[in-house]
Amino acid sequence: MVMMIDPRQPWQNPANLRQVSGLDLSSRAVSSVTKSSSDSAKSHAGGLHQQRRAGGGHPGRKRYSFKRELFQLWDTITTHCYRQMVQKDRSIWERLMWFFILVIEAAVLAAILNTAWIGFTSSPLITTLHDTLYPVQNVPFPAISLCNNNRISRAAAVRYAEVLARKDPDGRNVSYFLEQVRLLGKLYDFDYENLHQMTQFQEFLDVHDISNASGIFSAFEALTKLSPRCEDMLLRCFWKSIELPCMTKNDMIEVRRTQYGFCCTFNFIGHTEDNEIHPPSYYLDVTGPEMGLVLLVNGSANDYFYNLFNSIGFSVPDITSGGVQEQFIHLGTETFIRVDAITINSEPDVRRYSKETRQCVFRNELLKYGGRYGRSNCVAACRIRSVVALCECVPFYMPTAAGVAGDRSLTVCNLQHIVCLNKYKIKWSTVITNIVDIPGLEKEMEESLYCPECLPSCTNTKYHISTSELPLIPTRRTGFSFTRGIEDVSEVAVVRIFFGQPETWMYKQDVASYWFEIFSNFGGMCGIMAGLSLISISENVYFVLKQFVLVVQARFGGGRWWENRRRARHQRRLAVTMLD
Repeated sequence: MVMMIDPRQPWQNPANLRQVSGLDLSSRAVSSVTKSSSDSAKSHAGGLHQQRRAGGGHPGRKRYSFKRELFQLWDTITTHCYRQMVQKDRSIWERLMWFFILVIEAAVLAAILNTAWIGFTSSPLITTLHDTLYPVQNVPFPAISLCNNNRISRAAAVRYAEVLARKDPDGRNVSYFLEQVRLLGKLYDFDYENLHQMTQFQEFLDVHDISNASGIFSAFEALTKLSPRCEDMLLRCFWKSIELPCMTKNDMIEVRRTQYGFCCTFNFIGHTEDNEIHPPSYYLDVTGPEMGLVLLVNGSANDYFYNLFNSIGFSVPDITSGGVQEQFIHLGTETFIRVDAITINSEPDVRRYSKETRQCVFRNELLKYGGRYGRSNCVAACRIRSVVALCECVPFYMPTAAGVAGDRSLTVCNLQHIVCLNKYKIKWSTVITNIVDIPGLEKEMEESLYCPECLPSCTNTKYHISTSELPLIPTRRTGFSFTRGIEDVSEVAVVRIFFGQPETWMYKQDVASYWFEIFSNFGGMCGIMAGLSLISISENVYFVLKQFVLVVQARFGGGRWWENRRRARHQRRLAVTMLD
């Protein structure tokens, strides 16, 4: 049998047969390579899966370990002694020794920092002597109150008794009412003996001595008429050796209510009796007995009717309200009152601390006590609130112009309130601003008036006085004399109030440690005890942030999204490698 071969058929052409065989071999090779690549990819994928199951998450990436990260920090941190605990060439006992040394250092450092912080916070302010030559012309002259020991003028009492006798339907004489008028003096000292007599007289006044303004009896108006007049007490007034009118309106002396009733006041700061506000107007730029305030006063001993003390003369009071100390002026004497001042100024940075911490109040705080804060006004307002709460009235001599009454109408105390006023008068005479546990004085603390808001002023002047007294001697010489024209000097007194020296001391209240000083102190202690610095703190902050990122990545970043991105990226690299 003969086989025919057609050269046009590729499988019948020997050359083509060789080509087909070559193609077949080549295809087998490609298939083999593809299969091998597929097996390799599967094997690699299996390895990746095993690594992921082991927690690696990515080929070449180590499993997250906080211990490894912490040891790496200790080995590279700039702070000393930490690397000794992680160095592999050290024994376990040496590492423990360094560990306990660091623990002890940390405990000591914490104790020192805590003690220092308590010191900074408990005493944040400091008062230091700033100037020993502070000019006296920068110091305001103190407010002076001159009060007659005689609280009811005999001449005024007789006139008032005559008015009451004319109004009496029972026709009792002037002598009877003169003795009754003496009872009104109890509104000064709150003493009482015959309560029934006082009640009857008050009932008479409520009916027959009615004020035209209020429609009821006014103890304020009655005692205003009965008090000695400053115009009669003040004979001559000098300021810096220049004689000035004493009682001209808006001039040197004015009548004000004080704890002793109506007194003649000089250089008073705050509200007037007409509810006007005026600034202090008198300063001294010179010193000496001749250059201060000099007053010639008339005692009028024959006009005494109701005196507070068993003596004749005048007093300069202001103890309970926080001013100048009290000094008694005797008739027939020349009294020299030397005033020495100490000024305390507070820096503006002190204002950011609370009033309880700085223990003072700035002038423009608590304006409810007047145009400018003053401790005396605050104490007076606190005392008024206590009297109103306990006795439901206000003594006539307590000024209420500073708005302490609010919207309420206050009742002026009369003779029917004497029992209540007498019960608490010791309480109102003692004022405290903070409660201090002093053994043996527990009762006195309980009986005192507690006014925590009445702190001293942050810019304050404290006055100290020293007094000397000489008898007045009549003089007949020509020329200048304070007692010129006065024959009987036993009825008058000369008072000289002056600054003793041209310079005073000025103290400054300031912040004890500013923030940069505290930062420096704390930094020094941390550097000495633990070798800490801003660089080491930055390293620790970086370590904490890094651990946070690693933890987030280990818990959330190793999820599907990140895993798919890594898997796709790896497959792309593998495909590129195979194609090459």
